[in-house]
Amino acid sequence: MWTQDNISDDQILHKAESADNTQESIKIAVLASADYAFSLFDDNVKDESMYCLFDWDFAQQTLTISITDPSKTLLAKHRVQLKLMNYDAYLSNEEDQQEQIQLWLHNHLTTSAEFLQYSLVAAMVANGDLASSVLL
Repeated sequence: MWTQDNISDDQILHKAESADNTQESIKIAVLASADYAFSLFDDNVKDESMYCLFDWDFAQQTLTISITDPSKTLLAKHRVQLKLMNYDAYLSNEEDQQEQIQLWLHNHLTTSAEFLQYSLVAAMVANGDLASSVLL
């Protein structure tokens, strides 16, 4: 399911696509991508790490999960990206999509032992706009 693209010597993008089109199956895919990102934390989280960003890109229908420094500009080694091929068949409104993913992730983070092992601030971002980040 997951493929890897070496962006540079110190940057790896892990990618997957989901053709799911029901609320429950899309939710499972989103949470599985979060869990996959959490499984990379040992190699990804460093002393300067502060944020775990979940960026929903409506135009591309992709969720990108990354670890950053306090300025949100220095990315950690691994990024995880899930493309939802049929999310718009379930929800077509941009705000509704963002809110649904945000709710799923918020609820998941409160019970994820793997995520809670690290002192990271989780935030949701819309279309790469870091100024619009919302704490989860």
